[in-house]
Amino acid sequence: MARKKAGSKAPPAGRAKRTGRKAAGAAKPSAGKAPTEGKGKLLDVDGAIAMLRTTRPTFYRWLRTGKIKGMKVGRQWRFYQADIERFLKGQEPQVELRTDIGPLVKALAGRLKAAGGSDPTGPGDSPVQRATGLMIALAARMRASDIHLEPYESAACLRVRVDGVLHPIADLDLRLLPALVEQFKRMANCDVLERRLPQDGRILVSLKQAGGEPAKLDLRVNFLPALMGEAVTLRILRRDEALVSLDRIDYAPADRQRLGRALGNPWGLLVFSGPTGSGKTTVLYACLRHLIRPSVKVMSIEDPVEYMIPGVVQAAVNEKMGMTFARAIRAFLRSDPDVMMVGEIRNRETLEICHQAALTGHLVMTTLHTDGAPETLKRMLDIGVPPFLVADAVKFVSAQRLVRCLCQSCAAPVEPSGEALARAEELARKGGVDWEALPKTFRKPVGCEKCGQVGYRGRKLIVEMLEMTPEISGALRRGAAVDDLRAIAIGQGMTPMPVDGIRRAAAGQTTLDEVFRVLSLK
Repeated sequence: MARKKAGSKAPPAGRAKRTGRKAAGAAKPSAGKAPTEGKGKLLDVDGAIAMLRTTRPTFYRWLRTGKIKGMKVGRQWRFYQADIERFLKGQEPQVELRTDIGPLVKALAGRLKAAGGSDPTGPGDSPVQRATGLMIALAARMRASDIHLEPYESAACLRVRVDGVLHPIADLDLRLLPALVEQFKRMANCDVLERRLPQDGRILVSLKQAGGEPAKLDLRVNFLPALMGEAVTLRILRRDEALVSLDRIDYAPADRQRLGRALGNPWGLLVFSGPTGSGKTTVLYACLRHLIRPSVKVMSIEDPVEYMIPGVVQAAVNEKMGMTFARAIRAFLRSDPDVMMVGEIRNRETLEICHQAALTGHLVMTTLHTDGAPETLKRMLDIGVPPFLVADAVKFVSAQRLVRCLCQSCAAPVEPSGEALARAEELARKGGVDWEALPKTFRKPVGCEKCGQVGYRGRKLIVEMLEMTPEISGALRRGAAVDDLRAIAIGQGMTPMPVDGIRRAAAGQTTLDEVFRVLSLK
């Protein structure tokens, strides 16, 4: 027994040498360098923990989040002493590259400079840190909402979504992707060792701005294992753009009055519909802020909570722990609220509880993914809510999309094609609008430095707002079709979304092609 124990502590010298060569190969060092040059000796887990003077759980947490760099040798972990010393000095782990990242950094820096931005990285940053920092800074400078880093068969692709449209930035060597993904995981506090399952994280960034305070960005990061590697998507959230007042949202005067009447109701269900990325969260937050006052208790359940709003009791969905939308609403009803916001309707149970909450004296705001306002009412019936409950509880429905605005610096007058004008006139007349009364100051995108040669800059809402009236309520109870509900609403003053878009195009704010693209109209 004593000989076995002694043998387990001191393996033969030959085995130790073979293990050292295997570990160096697993780390895949850059070509031309000795496997352990400048790295010092190898440590096992116990040696690394002793050097760090920490506990085993804390050590493994540091290892998972990429604060400490290690390598697997068979089933055992090994660590270079130099990597442990870097951690003790507060330095980031060195990421070994399989190819030169210089051309990517140079290209990103050039694009950022051309866009009028400045390099946010410092002289002490590694090439990988420079690359990720330049990606974020360039996307922020271009006013992008998302950054996409995706692996394909021959290369990886970097793209950004600006005003709802994806724009390619650069193609990069697939061999650079693992290092970039690892750096983003480290920034998002995700598990750098997990490459088989999706992960979600969050990065808080402060970017320098010329002549102003640093721009604070909240990045929500998703890592998705794909066939050729891991894909990364970063959603950029800007507090100054999301938390706007209701007065800053450019509604038509009639629509603004309808929304004001809806928010003045002491109880009822207000539904905002549209696809993902159509501005529903921004509108909901603006409505909440409009209702906040000392005499009103406001609560919200969201998945996730995107921004903290003073004066609102905000809760987040946690499916693993049983904190669902339905369970949260039931808890809200025992908390004596006046106004409730439910981030999204996902099933019949949640929808029925929202209706019941609205009928018991609460003002409830929520969202659904539907094509239009009358379709939202029909969707509730299809989910399984009785017609009488929908007719009694729902007070207001707003469907919306976002269309790109023409750049005011370069847009030029244009006469649309006869086919586009005929289609626009047909939609306007069906929507109850006098085509002859529209200004018809149509313009086209040109492109300049201010809009990045795109011709569009920023987006505006196009909406249709339906108020529940006795006529619509009666039609719902009789089981009327969507077209019948739409005809009644238009007869009572509702402006359909296509008509709202055509009015904006005729006023020179956007183009007919953009309206037709967003609404999938031929």
